[in-house]
Amino acid sequence: MVQLTHRQRWFIVALTVLVSAWALFVLGIRPAGERIHTLNRVIPQKQKTLEQLRTKTAHYLTLQARLSNLKRQEAALDQKGFELPAFLESITTQLHLAEKVAAMKQELLQPDSDYCETVVEVKLENITLKQLVDFLLKIKSSNRFLRIKSLYTKKNTSNPDLLDTAIQVSALKLNEPI
Repeated sequence: MVQLTHRQRWFIVALTVLVSAWALFVLGIRPAGERIHTLNRVIPQKQKTLEQLRTKTAHYLTLQARLSNLKRQEAALDQKGFELPAFLESITTQLHLAEKVAAMKQELLQPDSDYCETVVEVKLENITLKQLVDFLLKIKSSNRFLRIKSLYTKKNTSNPDLLDTAIQVSALKLNEPI
């Protein structure tokens, strides 16, 4: 075995401590510091994303509550016997517009598996503006879930004081569970 002087032993010990400290720094401290720096940069971004997610969740829960409320209201109205074309015919009869109805077309749509939509297009010819407004008010004031999808009005070619109108009225109906 080689005999080392006191000075050489201290040098080897110091060198071993220095290499160990450098290895500890390179393998442990520096990666941990880089990770902490990365996390400090990413945490605010993730917190912002979390806040957006919370906002969207609250909005979703609000919409879900409104949907369940609408389902309850619809069940309370008992729309099983409700037919949109018959309802619109009764309005035209009440307002003495039955002879002004040129056409009435019904179309069934299925926008969602829970609902079906009935769209009825009513074409009225030779009506006054007051008659049109009364017709729209009757639809609006009904206690049904009705919506005017489109309204197209033009002056009558033979009498400019009268109107020819095409109105699309929509009603949503809850599908029966199977």
